[in-house]
Amino acid sequence: MLKYVERRPRAELAGILECVWFVSGRAVAGVRPPERIVPDGCPELILHRADPFARKVGTRWVVQPRIFLAGTLTRPWLLRAGRRVDTLGLRFRPGTVASVFGVSMHTMADAEVPLSRLVSSRAAAALRGAVARARTRPRAMAAAEAWLVPHAAGTPPRPRVAQPAVEEVLRTRGLRRIDDVARTLGWTRRRLERAFAHDLGIRPKMFARIVRLNAVLAELDHEQRGDVVDLALSAGYFDQSHLLRDFRALAGRRPRESRHADGEMARHFTDPRRLRVLLSGE
Repeated sequence: MLKYVERRPRAELAGILECVWFVSGRAVAGVRPPERIVPDGCPELILHRADPFARKVGTRWVVQPRIFLAGTLTRPWLLRAGRRVDTLGLRFRPGTVASVFGVSMHTMADAEVPLSRLVSSRAAAALRGAVARARTRPRAMAAAEAWLVPHAAGTPPRPRVAQPAVEEVLRTRGLRRIDDVARTLGWTRRRLERAFAHDLGIRPKMFARIVRLNAVLAELDHEQRGDVVDLALSAGYFDQSHLLRDFRALAGRRPRESRHADGEMARHFTDPRRLRVLLSGE
């Protein structure tokens, strides 16, 4: 069994991190079913202290780096745990990574980006060492947060160009047309596209699709699985077929399929309680 725990970030990081999480465990006999990671707009900084996960790329399973940023996803990832799992994650809020590290995200969507592309090799080694030396998982989480604080502070602070648009898409659960979002902010469509390319690495329309699907997942608990048609219409889908297409493309499963099918770890990421908080911007 994999044990997953998470906690809210320390106060200085609450504006950029959704949470800090840890997953641990050992392999049982046989091969674990893969973990299916559903896109939610949140990049993550991942540190494997034991055996790294492997990600399915085409028909092959490719072992992940030991420390990397998982950029904004636009499709589900299938991951397979190693024999010994001891993995820490810093889950960033949508659109915040670029300002933290002073980089553009335009080439980082759906990619495993080595931390050395975001910070110096010395800074990356400092994080790896601090987390490795921590004797307990809470101390490892605290060490990762302490490492991030000076990067998050920035001198001078770096602007989050897309933040007003990201907040508007989250507030409206992805229902507003992108041209209307731009008009509300007094922006051109071109300016909105550039802001999303820089801060998220994806197009605003894709982010709206991701948010809209997660809004359905946030309401799709066990008791409501019979009301998929009503949920689809209330979430802004044209019909149930439209919802099914997005589920296949973004979630890799059917709406009525339990989130527990995502995997021992990944089911926590699609927990309706977690998604409601994410969509509310809290």
